[in-house]
Amino acid sequence: MSTRISRRAFLKTTGLTAAATGASSLGFPGVITSAKGAANELVFVGFGGGYQEGQTKALFEPFEKETGIKVVQTTGVDLAKLRAQVQSKHVEWDLVSIPDRLRYTAVRDGLLQKLNYGMIDAKDIQKDLVSEHAVGCVTIPMLLTYSTKAHPAGKEPKTWMDYWDPAKVPGIRGMYNAPTYSLEFALIADGVPKDKLYPLDVARAFKSFDRIKPAVKVWWSQFPQPGVLLQSGEITMTPWTRSITPVFEGQPMGISYEGAALTYEAWVVPTGAPNAQNAMKFINWALQPKPQAALTKYVAFGPTNRNATQFVDPKLRPLLSSDPDNIKKGFLLSGDWWGPNLDKVNEQWNEWRLK
Repeated sequence: MSTRISRRAFLKTTGLTAAATGASSLGFPGVITSAKGAANELVFVGFGGGYQEGQTKALFEPFEKETGIKVVQTTGVDLAKLRAQVQSKHVEWDLVSIPDRLRYTAVRDGLLQKLNYGMIDAKDIQKDLVSEHAVGCVTIPMLLTYSTKAHPAGKEPKTWMDYWDPAKVPGIRGMYNAPTYSLEFALIADGVPKDKLYPLDVARAFKSFDRIKPAVKVWWSQFPQPGVLLQSGEITMTPWTRSITPVFEGQPMGISYEGAALTYEAWVVPTGAPNAQNAMKFINWALQPKPQAALTKYVAFGPTNRNATQFVDPKLRPLLSSDPDNIKKGFLLSGDWWGPNLDKVNEQWNEWRLK
């Protein structure tokens, strides 16, 4: 990772959309070079925290060593900033790791260029994660997580119907305080098949939530929170994206992939990126099986290359969202639906929460 100062003062460390994938923010240095960029570098903007640290160790540093292309890092994945760069024709970023729901808006607004699949080999990437402007780099599950202290074997919640039924499965419930993921779970609990979720019946989802709302004691919004809440006993069950690591480490938590929301993050290249060719080279390199598997040593997200699993720790493999059995149990969150509907549904969610 380069340690030079930022290419422009514009590259500042913020973290406005970390909740999209459950990542936290951590500042990374960038560099100052000419506005047109340097031939032997690329500028990456990510979500910071342990996730970006893992990307650095598993992807960026090995790529630099192998190719000589410096990966200059910053944080603050923010479509407003990207839009300002593209509209001003003064693009500072070459590579972004973007959640699916932001991908839709970025493509619609012309903020991303088409990927060069002449340079990028995506034949072994999960097909529904490959599009003209984006290619999936990791899959991330939002899945039912519970305390095994409070819910020992035989008494654990296994489905969203269990979560929605306090009489059947007593326990202190926590819930993600946002409509994304949550409305899907409400519909599944109300009997909607996971392959018939979209377009979401928002009214039905809120009616389903009316049934469980009194039993939800904690509405959390920061993704590290559930781990602390589960450990302290403040809650005993909740949806969560980060439960695989503590389960793998032997902490007293359990997970169920039944009805899990599987989403993905994708590599994208901004329109007008000064080092677009280097970004394409990196994407091609990072999609290979071994780099993808290496990332799982630091971040328990699923590889998108079907050949990567053979290089993943065999004990970790069945816990990841890339496992075929887990894919069958879950559903792919639709960024194409959430992209144009998110703002409106967020307003409805906030109004409903205040009732």
